[in-house]
Amino acid sequence: MRITREPIHHTEESLRCMHLELPTFRGGLHRHGHCELTWIERGQGLRWVGDSVEPFFDGDLVLVGSETPHLWASRGAPSAHGCAATVLQFPPDWPQRSGLPELKAVAPLLAQAAPGVEVLGPTRTDVQGLLARLPGSTAQRRVAVLIEVLGCLLAGAADLRALSTTGAPTPASAFRAGPSPQRMDRVLSWIESHLADELSVDEAAAVAHVSPAAFGRFFRREVGKSFTTYVNDARCGWAALRLIQGPEPIAQIAQACGFPTLSNFGEQFRRRYAMSPRDFRAGRIDALRGHQAAASDGGP
Repeated sequence: MRITREPIHHTEESLRCMHLELPTFRGGLHRHGHCELTWIERGQGLRWVGDSVEPFFDGDLVLVGSETPHLWASRGAPSAHGCAATVLQFPPDWPQRSGLPELKAVAPLLAQAAPGVEVLGPTRTDVQGLLARLPGSTAQRRVAVLIEVLGCLLAGAADLRALSTTGAPTPASAFRAGPSPQRMDRVLSWIESHLADELSVDEAAAVAHVSPAAFGRFFRREVGKSFTTYVNDARCGWAALRLIQGPEPIAQIAQACGFPTLSNFGEQFRRRYAMSPRDFRAGRIDALRGHQAAASDGGP
């Protein structure tokens, strides 16, 4: 298994727009040469962007840079209403290729977003409103909306939260020795598919077909953190999602997410969320209820 490189073809247009209606979000980690703005209209699960693994819910809005691995994967019981997303893909040099001097200021924004950024606050609400115009619109209208979206993101830079500490992979030619980025792609997909299992450096090295010592060095250099830290980040993200999705006992969640003991789970979770799993569950459920109540009253 490896991260798929997705081909994107839109020879008649300068950008690609998709509106997806699916039973669940499935698939594997993938990358491509385009920037991608993804708005999750309905759905929840785990979001993988670069070295970041976090829960996502309705309204999730993320800009991912060129060649950064990413995936939105449904976890838990499927919703009776299914999942929906609007996705806007465009080449990273699109502002320069447009020839419009007004878009020169967008280049630093796209460089900042290369490893992936989450759009929050009023900027998220504004961008969602713009993206809602895309389905069924003309090609010319889609270009106009993209320009508005980029301007909105530029003005709302304070509402952009960095997700990943790493961006596009370093070319293999930059390394004198060690496994290729394609081998690392296989390892990241293997981790995503086996979070509940016991995962060791030796097993990961076997997936990459290198020695454990070489693997450890290359993983940190390519991903920006150790193998163990990355795995625990992903497991804690999965656990955080399950804590919110239902009344499942915390000890059961810890075991299902691959933690050897409840105390180890609590330690790893506090390190990432600065609170206990129990407090996280109570706080996030209250926050979600508040968000749902605001939405029913016409709020964002």
